[in-house]
Amino acid sequence: MAKEILSVADLRRKSEVSDKEIEAATASYLADESAKPFAFKSGHTIDVAKATEMHPQVKKRLAAKATKPGLRRTMVKTAVIIGFPVEG
Repeated sequence: MAKEILSVADLRRKSEVSDKEIEAATASYLADESAKPFAFKSGHTIDVAKATEMHPQVKKRLAAKATKPGLRRTMVKTAVIIGFPVEG
């Protein structure tokens, strides 16, 4: 039987990931884009760098030097929320 692949949004709806953890994953990436995958308390992990790379609009905004910090945070958070974690 294949294991179900869940997004962070799916995990949040199931109360397996909190808003605070999503914020922490976002902050971790913004502090160090080469950081290791972020581990949620539930045991799930997400490679935020890969999540941002896979989302065309996020990738475009992060590459633009004129993108303001607030928008950068919003774009990374979006990538985290729609990202697909890997079991830890």
